Formats: sequence, structure tokens, C-alpha cells
Amino acid sequence: MTAEDLLTLVRPVFVQLLSDAELKSLGLEVVPIDEPDGAALMSSDPIHREGAAVRWSILGERGWSSELDPRADAAALEGALLGDLQDFIAESDFGWGQLRFPPTTA
Repeated sequence: MTAEDLLTLVRPVFVQLLSDAELKSLGLEVVPIDEPDGAALMSSDPIHREGAAVRWSILGERGWSSELDPRADAAALEGALLGDLQDFIAESDFGWGQLRFPPTTA
């Protein structure tokens, strides 16, 4: 799995939880799990077995996911990111106190 593959898998979580204005400001990067403040991986860089994190910027506020395992399936990766993003939104200036959930399908 490459950095771009990971972003493609987790991007729908952001689309489901963020408003249009928040999505317009969204910046996403994949970083090595042991260097969350370090340089972002290039889109074609492989994610090694030790995992990676997704670093984001939304309306000028930065956040990070916990470890994302490249061996996990799409549902597991989305689920792992969902809680981190929900917590970030609830603690952000733009979403203070909000617990957002993905839309439900009927």
C-alpha cells in the first residue's frame, strides 16, 4: 500500500463528517507513525509494516490519526480514523462540542 492508496481509502470519512467549507480547507498527508511532525510521505511511497498516520489541516487547525495498519482492510482503516476525526472535530474551534456521525444508509 502506498501513501496515496491510504488517502484514497480514508478520504470518504472526511467527506462524511465535514461541511463544504471545512472540506475546501482540508489538507491531508500521510506521515510515518514514528514521526507525526516529520515530512510527509510522497504519494508513491510505500507504507511500511509499522504503519503510518494521516495528518490533516482543517480551517487552519492540525490533527493526526492514531496508527493506521497498512495490512488492514478499508473498513478497519475507516473505523480507526473515524474516532480520531470525531474527537478532533469536537475539540476544534470550528466544531467545538459537536459529535458528528457519518450519515446512515437505509
